[in-house]
Amino acid sequence: MAKLTIQDYLNPTLATPLGFGAMRLPGEKPELERMIDMYLDSDYNYIDTAYVYGGSEERLRESLVMRHNRDKFFVADKLPPWHVEKSPEDCEKLLTESLRRTGLDYFDFYLVHSLDDGKEQAVEDMGIFQWCFEQKKKGLVRHVGFSFHGTTPYLARLLERHPEAEFVQLQQNYIDNLRGPAAQWQDLALQHNTPIIVMEPVRGGSLANLPAAAEKLLKDYDPTRSVASWAIQYAATLEGTSCLLSGMSNVAQMEDNLKTFQKLKPLTAEEMTLLEKVMDEIAKAGGIPCTACKYCHSECPVDIEIATCFSSYNELKRGSAEWNTSMMYRTIAPGHRADSCIKCGACVPICPQHIDIPNSLKAVEKRMEPFWFGPVLWAVQKFTS
Repeated sequence: MAKLTIQDYLNPTLATPLGFGAMRLPGEKPELERMIDMYLDSDYNYIDTAYVYGGSEERLRESLVMRHNRDKFFVADKLPPWHVEKSPEDCEKLLTESLRRTGLDYFDFYLVHSLDDGKEQAVEDMGIFQWCFEQKKKGLVRHVGFSFHGTTPYLARLLERHPEAEFVQLQQNYIDNLRGPAAQWQDLALQHNTPIIVMEPVRGGSLANLPAAAEKLLKDYDPTRSVASWAIQYAATLEGTSCLLSGMSNVAQMEDNLKTFQKLKPLTAEEMTLLEKVMDEIAKAGGIPCTACKYCHSECPVDIEIATCFSSYNELKRGSAEWNTSMMYRTIAPGHRADSCIKCGACVPICPQHIDIPNSLKAVEKRMEPFWFGPVLWAVQKFTS
């Protein structure tokens, strides 16, 4: 079977289509509707959701499916293998539920979701790939692929074992490609002639919210470009990229991405050298590499707001004022902060970024809990230390 060429199905006039990632949708329905209209009016049409993107499928039904003709858009959804407990019958329940939530009769693209080494044996034993392709024969899905968060050897095994997979969704951004293993993943996909859908080009928003010194480097070079546009431009022009997903959360982000794609071209050698300096500044700041997917939240038995805890900690690392980060941290209800972690480890296997979440929460607790009682305690500590 010939490999899927994503461009043939999305928009053959676009070298690298912009995909609308629905993990981080805006809170208000009117804003979401406006964003979807802007997106479709710009001749883009690939919307990406998942069973585990809380509320995303239902919101797309209301703001997309019920408002636009079915031939104007493509929807990608995903099957989470960690919810498949016993047999492919569990897969059928998940697919049926996703179709019901979205109000669709079929999905254009269907992915085995977030594969990593810990799920390898279960995915093969339960025949999840085979089941997905059976749904293609039934017309419930049109194209089948997988999203990946594992090791390079595992990706090599997947591509060898499942040549029928029509595309692969990979985390590709200038941090993970230039200073991590993502370039190896890209090379493997190219070797197997498997189109790449890029996810996390802005690394969960962290490459749009840089440490002050890193942001200054980019703004001094070109004050007219947004910080996020550098990351988008880098990832969108990587070889093998058929579609780039951007998890846009407001109209401003949509406008910025549409503007970036209007003038899309590879970064120059001088700009790549600048990114190396930016990465040096990011490394100096440190932080926890959380992309706020919140998969871990559903596994936590004590309902810790893990992503918000990490966000507060990272803001402090990026140089934000302790007063502000203290107030941000205090928006988390007592009992749901880092100090409530019971170290059970249930969150660890589900993390796409392979973060040691319990130990990272311990670091958050050590750094943030001294400001637990708010501005007064902060002021006392600050001026008596």
